[in-house]
Amino acid sequence: MGMTQDDQAGHWRRKLRNMRTFPALRRQAPDAEALARLSDGECAAAVENPDHSEAGRAAAAQALSARGLTVERWRLAVPGFINAEDLTQKGARLFFGAGRAVRKWSGLAIFAVLIGIFAAVAWFDSRGAYFELSDDAAGMLGLAMIALLLTWFAASALRRKPARILLLRKFNVRAVSTPLERMMAQELRPYGHVASLSDKHIRRDNFGWVSIALLSISNPLAAAWFVIGLPIRFIFRLFDRSAMGPAVVLNARDYRNLARRLRDRIGLNIQVAMTKKEAFLVRTSDAWWQLVIRLFMDSSDAIVVDLSQVAAGTEWELDVIRDEQSQARCVFVAIWGQAETAEAALRARGFDNPCFFYAPDGEMQRRGDFRAALLRAMRAAHGLA
Repeated sequence: MGMTQDDQAGHWRRKLRNMRTFPALRRQAPDAEALARLSDGECAAAVENPDHSEAGRAAAAQALSARGLTVERWRLAVPGFINAEDLTQKGARLFFGAGRAVRKWSGLAIFAVLIGIFAAVAWFDSRGAYFELSDDAAGMLGLAMIALLLTWFAASALRRKPARILLLRKFNVRAVSTPLERMMAQELRPYGHVASLSDKHIRRDNFGWVSIALLSISNPLAAAWFVIGLPIRFIFRLFDRSAMGPAVVLNARDYRNLARRLRDRIGLNIQVAMTKKEAFLVRTSDAWWQLVIRLFMDSSDAIVVDLSQVAAGTEWELDVIRDEQSQARCVFVAIWGQAETAEAALRARGFDNPCFFYAPDGEMQRRGDFRAALLRAMRAAHGLA
């Protein structure tokens, strides 16, 4: 499913409001009068809402049929930040051009300066001397660090054209999750926002706030962000599990908040930049995970499917891709050594896509071909041949 003009015009926001939980449909005996007051869009969303009882969902479907409407699967596509024109004019330079160079080299320069300071201190200490900078030298070094930090932060937070990539994979297997996490960091992070469901091995950074606090020591901007943002984030988390911090989807309100958050470019830029995985991880309940996956499928610029282990959840995702003929938007990967498993899964569904393999340290084999395939998948998502 590609992004339509209606999506770009804001139709998705109006449609999203229909995904609400109605008390009358949570009961085992739905209130027919309350159901009659629902709009067609609300009824269509109610059929899919896991918060409703089975009887309530069935009643919503019957109400649509009684109105002469076809009961179709409710779906939502949240527009991304790149478009067909970007891909046509810039291609791979959109992700591997000057913007990435500034982010990469300013970040490396920060670490180089810190390593140099520690090395100098250690060198003087090994000779029984005391390392000390003059006031002028300390001031220049401080200004240089602030300039580098501001450059990195601005280049990361204000990134204008990040892609949205959905990563599908097997959950809760450390042997698979650990190398996949390395691959995410090495191969996918240049593209923008990598979205995936969280599991017990690939999760948000539990100590991400520590890295921000340490960054605050030498950067007034980061300090202000940390001090001002901490109570704000705490209050938001009390009432909204998806709009700030790690995303959690347990009900319809969380789902709406997650969908809106996908349009928060600067917020997501900051989040992925502040974690080593550079990924946007979402935790869901068993009732909501398929709806969240469908949201990401319809809203992503490309889909990366890891076939290192093909379990029931992965099979469902592959079946959805096959049934909706979305394989042109997909790139399939697996850890090397699992070629037979991965290729068997592709053959079973008649996919002719190649599978790309990565090493345990996360390095992608045939990297150039992999990047070309990912760019083709984005072009397909935006209706380009």
